[in-house]
Amino acid sequence: MESLWEKEIKKTPHVINWLREFNQQIWDKLVNCLTWMRPSGKLHLGHYVWALQNWLELQNNKNIKNYFLIADYQVLGDHLWETEKLRKSVIDMVIDWMAVGLDPNKSNFVVQSYVPEFAELFNYLTMFVPYNVATNNPTLKDEIKKIEKRWEWQNSWISLWFINYPVSQVADILLPKWEIVPVWEDQIPHIELARKIIKKVNAMYGTNYPLPKALISEVPRLVWIDWNDKMSKSLWNTISISASFEEIKTQVNKMYTDPNKTSVQSKWNIKNHVVFKYLDIFYKDKKYLEDLKKRYIEWWENSIWDWYLKKLLVEVLNEIISPIRERRKYYEEHIDEVVEAIEKGSANLRSEAIVMLKDLREVMGLLDYGKEFKKYVRFNK
Repeated sequence: MESLWEKEIKKTPHVINWLREFNQQIWDKLVNCLTWMRPSGKLHLGHYVWALQNWLELQNNKNIKNYFLIADYQVLGDHLWETEKLRKSVIDMVIDWMAVGLDPNKSNFVVQSYVPEFAELFNYLTMFVPYNVATNNPTLKDEIKKIEKRWEWQNSWISLWFINYPVSQVADILLPKWEIVPVWEDQIPHIELARKIIKKVNAMYGTNYPLPKALISEVPRLVWIDWNDKMSKSLWNTISISASFEEIKTQVNKMYTDPNKTSVQSKWNIKNHVVFKYLDIFYKDKKYLEDLKKRYIEWWENSIWDWYLKKLLVEVLNEIISPIRERRKYYEEHIDEVVEAIEKGSANLRSEAIVMLKDLREVMGLLDYGKEFKKYVRFNK
């Protein structure tokens, strides 16, 4: 059930409720779209549900020019000591993207560090943001709390870059003049900060950079298999989108179900039953699923146990993951296609970024001082 805050935030003009509302507002206009992902390991079903399925919809929308950003700067911000892992993760992640159907011929795959103009623009934008505005971002506050709770010394300190990462995301949005940014409700403060900063730049220098709008997904979030407060590969509470049949089976068998269902006659609700949560999202026969829920909750002759539900979920997930797994093998054997995809997409964006930065430097007065001096000398002769 949506909170009052969620209902109110969706009424704001800079929030669009996914593609149905987007198509009503945009008509035949072509708009730039940014969405990003941190390369921190192989992707899991959470990424598939929360992001990749949505990205496939974006890719197939004729009114959207897509840039999928590989946010390697962001990963370095809190994993500076794991650069070896980062290099592998970038390729792994793009292989996963292509395995699920993202097409570099239809969308641009951009490595953040391949476009140094991101860092340059970030440097300029920090001058427009008071410290208290940057640090008052609720999403940033939540992330800082998570870091402070970590036990490992490498993970528990907070860098100056990390404090500034919301401003870095504004640079990600502004550089290619993106107009829509797919996010969840809790990331809307990032979009609001971007709008404030871009408005300030426009007002100060007479520019006309577009103000981004948040594109809110209607896809439900996927819970973690152990109902932990964090979905993480290190906690082994995820299912990789390239998992083998045995790996799927192992993870499903570990899923939290209903500790109060001690006998067939036991009656209980299934509010926190993880297997049913996954079936709600992935199982297509909704009528049969509702019947299973009734048979699980109530007692009668045809009541069911968790083992049956888990067996069904394993089959459902393997049917989804199996073709992804096969396509992934192809790209693992054709890494040159993966490398070409990120080089091509990054080059496409950089060609636009160079023009944007040149124009911004000019209005900010950051000119070719040698040429300006020659003009000054000629003028004063």
